[in-house]
Amino acid sequence: MFPTSRRGFLKFLIVLIAFQDVAAGVAGSIMADLIVAFPEFSPTTVMLIATMPGLLQIFPSLFYGKLANKFSKRGLLMTGLILFLIGGIMPFFLSNLFAIIVFRGILGLGVGITLPLSIDIITGFFEGRERDFLIGFGTSTIACVGAIFFQVVGGMLADAYGWNYGFLVYLFPIWILAITFLFLPEPKKQEVPNASIKDVLFKAPKTVYGFTVGQIIFSAFVFGYVTNISIIIQTEGLGNATEAGLAISLFTTGTLLTGFFFGKLRSILPNLIVPLGVLLTATGILWCSTVGSLTMIFVASVLGGMGLGIVLPGVLARVSELSNIAKGISFVGIAAAGQGLGGIVSPYMFAAILSVFGLEGGRSTLLVASIGLFILAIVWGIIAARKSPLTINDSEGQTEVA
Repeated sequence: MFPTSRRGFLKFLIVLIAFQDVAAGVAGSIMADLIVAFPEFSPTTVMLIATMPGLLQIFPSLFYGKLANKFSKRGLLMTGLILFLIGGIMPFFLSNLFAIIVFRGILGLGVGITLPLSIDIITGFFEGRERDFLIGFGTSTIACVGAIFFQVVGGMLADAYGWNYGFLVYLFPIWILAITFLFLPEPKKQEVPNASIKDVLFKAPKTVYGFTVGQIIFSAFVFGYVTNISIIIQTEGLGNATEAGLAISLFTTGTLLTGFFFGKLRSILPNLIVPLGVLLTATGILWCSTVGSLTMIFVASVLGGMGLGIVLPGVLARVSELSNIAKGISFVGIAAAGQGLGGIVSPYMFAAILSVFGLEGGRSTLLVASIGLFILAIVWGIIAARKSPLTINDSEGQTEVA
């Protein structure tokens, strides 16, 4: 165990790693500026700048167990943060859209390493209540604070100097790279069993895939908000990129608020907690699509984010309960993949729907997103209401939560 005299400093170093775990959302606050900067491309293609990190972060997360057994934690930390910095900063120097998208994918690879690494390092140094507190504080509170910082500061830089300057906000984690690499000790190496991809994909209970499909649909509709709120605020003269970043940040703040009460809510509504979260997000996004003032958009964004703060941990909690850690089988990566896939298909899904009904982006996208989420909440709620809250152990030793 780490010396008590330095445990506070160690905790500080560990939670720093989570600061950039959801920082890829900065592109949402400057999306209107990006669409103007690349008029030769459709908005659907430009929106890949916002969605590509979520897709690429899936792959290192799925293989993290193998990476952790082969490389040191400090080596993985340095690799993840360097990929994050390179992928984040390089768009400042580029004017080619597809090159920017490629580097945004590199940023996602970095997050795909540091996100599970932060949890792994915590479990390597702490246990019991200290461990649980640091996991929640780091992956929820600090990650959300980081997201708010990147979204707001990125928008302010874009307003002051131009869209490409918004990406300079990614210079900030340089000091995190330096201080954690210099002072964070290497945890004791622990060999853990590694299940094959075949074991993970083909032995997953149907409940895992049900939740993953729901996650894909939910994420696809939520990204409609992320990629269009900036367009609404700026094109309608309600504000600039700074205010757009603030709206997305308040969405993140709503996520943070319900994160504090998620455990209690889940104990009260074990089966219906996820549909309830979907319903809250649908209500918030519908509200955003109808109000005409920036203040009300801010309020509606908080409500929508509160739903997100229920759905994401709700899905991951159910999926993790179905995993068999003793055999090295974790299905969390499948659910995480669903979130990334939802983000990447979102622009194309909305483009097809809007084209069919002869609608344009902006508020119409938010309206479609809210309708889709209301339908998802109803369907998910009906299915969940028919399930028993009892926990059943299957023959494989996995825990099937009905």
